[in-house]
Amino acid sequence: MVLRLTLVGLLALVFSGVGSQTLGGSSAFNFLRLQLHPQAGALGGRNVSHFSADLGMLSENPSLLRKGHHSAVSANFTSLAPTVTGLYAAGGYHMEKTATTLALGITHLGYGEQPETDASGNTLGTFRAYDQLLGFTISRNYNKKWHYGSTLKLINSRYGAYASQGLALDMGLNYYDEEHMIQFGFAAKNMGVQTKSYANRKEDLPFDLVLGMTKQLEKAPIRFSLTGQRMHQFDLLYNDTLFNEANFGRQTKASLGTKIFSHLVLGADVLVGEKIVLTGGYNVLRRRELRIQNIASGLTGFSYGFNLHLQRLRIYYARTHYQSSLSHHQISFSFKLNPAED
Repeated sequence: MVLRLTLVGLLALVFSGVGSQTLGGSSAFNFLRLQLHPQAGALGGRNVSHFSADLGMLSENPSLLRKGHHSAVSANFTSLAPTVTGLYAAGGYHMEKTATTLALGITHLGYGEQPETDASGNTLGTFRAYDQLLGFTISRNYNKKWHYGSTLKLINSRYGAYASQGLALDMGLNYYDEEHMIQFGFAAKNMGVQTKSYANRKEDLPFDLVLGMTKQLEKAPIRFSLTGQRMHQFDLLYNDTLFNEANFGRQTKASLGTKIFSHLVLGADVLVGEKIVLTGGYNVLRRRELRIQNIASGLTGFSYGFNLHLQRLRIYYARTHYQSSLSHHQISFSFKLNPAED
């Protein structure tokens, strides 16, 4: 009964969210689309079905928060550009009496110090820009294999004299069959409103609907993940026909197959013993969006990394390629304050 009510409520929120959130184009708080957590980053940037000891995965799907995260703390660092850095910290706590797990996460995305100018281009000084998020996550399980959760997000952005706040909700489901080593995930993300706008004009939030599956092979130490992102929108590709005509002398049009496959994110883990996991991923949409015509794309759209599991400390690293000459690095440290709770 509890699971049925959760499903009904989740579907109702999803469809109401689709109606009120932007399906394409501009939206507020686009930093919510960024992947700041190395394990999901190494798996291609999106994954809602892979349960992990890393608390950062709950930002993908709040139902991935479990009892095993009790007394765990996690800290992430992401280098997006020479002056742009992303920081994330989270902690988990399990309440035994109510069989409920809680987590608190803080995200800070800093853009460094920027020059401030007037309409004529005269320098007036400098200002700092940043985006911040405070997330409170709650998760429970039903009948051992089903898990459900939600995250309430308090959003704060400031770009010099301009500031904005928002309120958003993530909801997710996860099915985990440990015996058959298969997992399914579903998440509706960034359903909410902009409570304070930058210039008295309200904008939509970047709503996302994500589905995924993770399967570990029975006779090999390999785990595969398949994720579908932005499933509420069929055509994800941006096509600037005027730019293509002016620069390349032709217009391009995506085929039906390209539109379908652009939703997909592929990931794989190779378990090397009990301490090391090697990870790789491929984001089809990222490669399509960021490739440059007549120039080799290299590893654009690919990502990879590793997990190192020690007694109480886990280290996660990822490198993501956005273009042949541009990639960013992510690293996370997860520590168990009370190892007896494992």
